[in-house]
Amino acid sequence: MTILLTTLNAKFIHSSLALRCLRTACLQKGAVPVFTAEYTINQNASDILRHIYQFHADIIGFSCYIWNIEMTCHLICLIKKVMPQVTVFAGGPEVSYTARSILEQHEDIDYVLQGEGEVVVPALIRALQSGRKGLVIPGVLGRDAAGHICGDETFQEVDDLDTLPFPYEGEDLSALSHKIMYYESSRGCPFHCQYCLSGMSDAVRFRSVSRVIHELELFVQAGVRQIKFVDRTFNCNPRHYRPLIEYMIHVKKEINFHLEIEPGVLTEVDLALLAKAPRGRIQMELGIQSTYGPTLEAIHRHNDWPHIEYIMEKLVSYGTIHLHLDLIVGLPYETFSHLRQSFNDIYALHPHKLQIGFLKLLKGSGIRRDYPGQYRYDPCGPYEVLETAWLPYERIQYLKVFEDVFERTYNAGKFRYTLSFLERFFTADFFRLYDIVTQAWIAEHWDLNAISDENLCRFLWRCICQNLGLREKEIATARELLCLDILTFFGFRLNPDFLYWQEADRAVTDEIFKNEEWLRQYIPNYRFTNWRDIKMRCRIWPVSKQAATELQRYVSVPARAVYVLAEKRRNRAAWQLIPAGPVGPAFLPAAAGGAGDSEAGRCV
Repeated sequence: MTILLTTLNAKFIHSSLALRCLRTACLQKGAVPVFTAEYTINQNASDILRHIYQFHADIIGFSCYIWNIEMTCHLICLIKKVMPQVTVFAGGPEVSYTARSILEQHEDIDYVLQGEGEVVVPALIRALQSGRKGLVIPGVLGRDAAGHICGDETFQEVDDLDTLPFPYEGEDLSALSHKIMYYESSRGCPFHCQYCLSGMSDAVRFRSVSRVIHELELFVQAGVRQIKFVDRTFNCNPRHYRPLIEYMIHVKKEINFHLEIEPGVLTEVDLALLAKAPRGRIQMELGIQSTYGPTLEAIHRHNDWPHIEYIMEKLVSYGTIHLHLDLIVGLPYETFSHLRQSFNDIYALHPHKLQIGFLKLLKGSGIRRDYPGQYRYDPCGPYEVLETAWLPYERIQYLKVFEDVFERTYNAGKFRYTLSFLERFFTADFFRLYDIVTQAWIAEHWDLNAISDENLCRFLWRCICQNLGLREKEIATARELLCLDILTFFGFRLNPDFLYWQEADRAVTDEIFKNEEWLRQYIPNYRFTNWRDIKMRCRIWPVSKQAATELQRYVSVPARAVYVLAEKRRNRAAWQLIPAGPVGPAFLPAAAGGAGDSEAGRCV
């Protein structure tokens, strides 16, 4: 008997933790080995069908989520047409809470599994192998001989997570190093956010610290570059998470750990521990969602805002931890003005990324249950909000464009120095800055067309010149910062000649590049090779006193700083400010493209 477990991931770079948990559990429970196959929702259904057909499976199980449920059900329908004798079961969070209605709506699905599958899937397979119906298995709902829906509707959970095998057991982890590796050290959540399903039970179960560290070490030794913990609240138990963070900090290889953190419960002990983390080792996703009181009460969240501000100030000051904060559009009682204030509150915390998400009315969630008349949403997965009693459709659709613009500019990190400068003119309302840019985006119809990186840069420059109400001197400084952003983020791939940018005069730069001893002050181990190599990896250009003063926020500025020195590293360039070097005056006369250029503030 051939068994296939499969799922449709949202993206190619994703890997399915669920399939790996089920595969290793089946082997552990003595069921016959199962095959697994991963696809994406972006693939053609007929191509997936053709590939699945080649397994000639007797039993096929699908892992279902909000992003794949529609395509999964369509695929099951196609499978039953070409393989009518195959037994199909579905599990996962998208079907666990509505098993009966799923069976009523989709007659091609034979069984729906409710809860965690490591116990249910092996038991169902063993029953089917022995010729029995799966209805005798706890947590399995299906149809009897007469076609009536029946079975056990008890939601299944694994009591002791240490009884589960390592999900990636038997795999060549190095072959997966190009994908995001998912891992869980706990299940459940102590909080009860009404838009989420994770807090439906008060119990939080943990894998033992020693076992977790052993399994993380397997990833590290295989050269995995990023591990994303799927724990809903990684820091809910200090006895569990602190030893794990201690381990992460002291790993000797280059690796990143992504953790979902509740900022309200972080303490001084946690801050002292996190202060020791190497740059890039840990990134944190902190769910704020809203700062409006009635909204927080409705969704059963409590944000101790002064404490959150303090925690964020400390974490930002370390400069080593990537911080990702979340805002949800469409929560109860939050109007456009309330949402605007929530955005401003979160933005003021200076996260590296502010993710603007749109409420999903999940099956089984409190919001979907308690506010039926106040919401209109897409009836197909992922059930995204269209309109609320407090936020009309027009506003939500505008915010979809706003989110796209914000993602391309702030979250993408392409214009870090430019936006940090511009936001200083909008401290009373950060939202207004991106609101103005969004309106210009719509006016130029970029919401309807694809845009290249170069055109995005040109668009932002037009906004700076025409839409933000800046003075000529401020525009000139913004121009220099935009040149710096373009050259460093894109690793010299884009040349901001439309900003009248030019490198420093060859008479100066040639002398600098040839003087190895002097330049090693700024580029350790620098060695002059040949001009072609130097020009591919280094740039030097003039910087004005005004821009140099602005850049003091990021680097120490040497006396008589005249130039930006940038060196390409991997896909982007590192930069610093340097004096004139072994030759030349302290501050040069206005050079072409420099601060004194008569074209400096001209827009194109």
